[in-house]
Amino acid sequence: MKISRFLQMPIIVVLLGVISTSYSPANGQNAQGDDKPPEVIQGGSWKDDFWQGKLEQSENIDVQLSFLLLKYTEQLHWKQTWKEHFAEGEFWQTEAISDSVRLAWDEDGQEFYSAGIYTSTVFYAGRAVDWVFSEWKYSGTPEGVFIQFRTGETQNPDDGWSGWMVPRMGNFEYLCAYTLPSGNTDCFTNLNGINSSPYIQYRASFKSDHPSTTVELYDIDFLYGIHCLSGSALSIPIPPADLREWESVLISSTVPADTTLVIDVVTTDGTVLIPDAMNGTSLKGIDPHDHPVIQLRASLTTTDASVSPGIDVWGLKWIIWHRQFIPIAGR
Repeated sequence: MKISRFLQMPIIVVLLGVISTSYSPANGQNAQGDDKPPEVIQGGSWKDDFWQGKLEQSENIDVQLSFLLLKYTEQLHWKQTWKEHFAEGEFWQTEAISDSVRLAWDEDGQEFYSAGIYTSTVFYAGRAVDWVFSEWKYSGTPEGVFIQFRTGETQNPDDGWSGWMVPRMGNFEYLCAYTLPSGNTDCFTNLNGINSSPYIQYRASFKSDHPSTTVELYDIDFLYGIHCLSGSALSIPIPPADLREWESVLISSTVPADTTLVIDVVTTDGTVLIPDAMNGTSLKGIDPHDHPVIQLRASLTTTDASVSPGIDVWGLKWIIWHRQFIPIAGR
């Protein structure tokens, strides 16, 4: 059964302009960049998926495309954008021309191939690094090019290398934008789930439903680096309206080998109410009258600068009082 690759990209954004991918890491202030209290929080839950990074304080922390992790002490780029960059790769029904890789012309059918694969050369970062982020641009709609990655410890891929992988696609972590009038697609993703390593390689799978036109991959860019060994982050204060009872903690996180992540539930003065909370940890022991406002505090450490623990989402759940409104005629 054939499955559309749209299902492999959980979020497809269609815009009439150019999408911006830049984001400044949290700097110890709330999302508004000032000391104003947070907006009134209603309903039965609050969560931060780190698309904006609503932190009151942070130290040695980066927020990268909906993912909180240890700050990068060094960030470097590797970019392929010209024929000489692409030419040493492997081609199947694809070819390198001036400034791109594209689906090749089928001389037998007198049309462009409808599918093809380009496998890049192996890139060496100089040491084991954390692969942070990738961005690529190609002609046509978001189904035209699908990118996979693999990493390893040796210059030539062998059995010790990872298999071909796509990043773990969470909230806002993998986005593609089709732009007009250019008719191009820009994709960007954090490389969450791609193994840290000194070597990386990518594979581009091309697809076209229009044999009279080709699909061209114009460029691909990698950001990579190493981390601080420790850091911390503090959420904004969480003061629910109509709070009746605190219920539980909501956490989605990644903790690779050689790293630790500890998340505490604390008061606004730093007193620990629940140490080392996990996803689903009960908060029912916290008196809502004594503690109507609480926060989450994370401590991140690593003994290997090429890896970091990270948080996809954190939040709190609670039970609210239900108000009853009596009509004037009945009072």
